[in-house]
Amino acid sequence: MTLDDFTLIPKDYKKKDPRPLLYLYPNSLNVVACAKKMQEFSFYQTLEVAEDLAKRQGFILLPWECMHWQRAKNLGVERKIKIGRKAFFLMKLNELTKTEKRKLEMYLSELNNAM
Repeated sequence: MTLDDFTLIPKDYKKKDPRPLLYLYPNSLNVVACAKKMQEFSFYQTLEVAEDLAKRQGFILLPWECMHWQRAKNLGVERKIKIGRKAFFLMKLNELTKTEKRKLEMYLSELNNAM
């Protein structure tokens, strides 16, 4: 795994852009469904910006779910990025433990299967 091929963002999230829906269907749109789609789209947009900035500094974004809670606590707020309700940590590829690498691969495979 290299820094360039690592991404937490689904490939086709921009194809499902919900912003034009309000303009195209102002009277018949389900507001709750539109809000959920907009929230998901804006999450991935923000995550894309954060991931780009992290890569420029030589880091990857590691989801909190892939770390042990004590390690996350020791890293503190200096490397923590919160996007919505999810937390990510700026990590170098060589800083990852074997368990974190395994959990990250599982996380990425689940993400790809869900989309």
